[in-house]
Amino acid sequence: MKLRRALPVVVLGLGLGLGVGCQKPKPADGQAEADKPAVADASDAAKPAGDAKPEGDAKPASDAKPAGDATPEGDAKPDDGAAPPAEARPMYYERALTDADLEGRTLRELDLMRNTIYARIGQQFRKQWLSDYFKAQPWYEPKDAVDEKSLSELDLKNAEKIVDFGNAISAATLREKRDALNEKMRDGTVSDEDKIEFQIIAARLGEWEGGDAIEERRSPLEDPDRLEELLAVDDLDDLSLRDLRILRNTIYARRGRPFRSELLQIFFDDKSWYKPVDEYSDKLLTSVDRKNIRLVMSVEKELGGPISDWGHMMEEGWLYGA
Repeated sequence: MKLRRALPVVVLGLGLGLGVGCQKPKPADGQAEADKPAVADASDAAKPAGDAKPEGDAKPASDAKPAGDATPEGDAKPDDGAAPPAEARPMYYERALTDADLEGRTLRELDLMRNTIYARIGQQFRKQWLSDYFKAQPWYEPKDAVDEKSLSELDLKNAEKIVDFGNAISAATLREKRDALNEKMRDGTVSDEDKIEFQIIAARLGEWEGGDAIEERRSPLEDPDRLEELLAVDDLDDLSLRDLRILRNTIYARRGRPFRSELLQIFFDDKSWYKPVDEYSDKLLTSVDRKNIRLVMSVEKELGGPISDWGHMMEEGWLYGA
């Protein structure tokens, strides 16, 4: 695609929210949260354990401020008191967010808002567009290591608010936005920010339609059909630990696997191509599937180990980072 306090669970599915009142029993060591059926052996891609935090989940101190005189992009308030356009609004707030702060934002802007929380303490990002954006900010000071225990209660709640707001956007609305972006590509008015937005929408929907003006090779998250071919390490360079977990489980989902993880199940239930198989077995995986799973797992291991619901879902939300 644990219980620290009574925060609502963040789900990946489009337009869906899930409240969990209690924590599920933790899977046995060595069995991944993605598994509903048991995996017979290593060739069946037994799921790795590991509670490494996803990239972007570093916690900034409650009083941490951006370095230098500049504040995060858009922090200036409009002079006339009128509601400003999305890009002019702050990317970071030192108060609790409201729906009005988020309405009208693109998915790109919501991602920037969420990740500004982590960038403020120097979190680095594997996603190239996020890395480029924050490196262009005068206050950003990337660090090799960040304090993962210093995120304020307010920042946690704001990150959660941003994620929940974005997840409430329906698949139908996202397809309308995608169609509008395709129209801009056809008439030559599409911007670089528009292209990023298209790619984020494609990853959320798990489908690629149009995007003719985008020259970059499609990520397998943006276009799951690419999973019919062998992936290369370069295909995973732009993916965070959270993304890698989703990609690994996408391989299983394309063959109809049901999931014990409620986050993953709801995420894949929303995909047009997902058809769960009651009598699913990992024997349905192809040789290409198995090789791609092993490749994704190897990259996860290099980044500190795969993440799971149990380590993050009911604490600060494993989706909150990059």
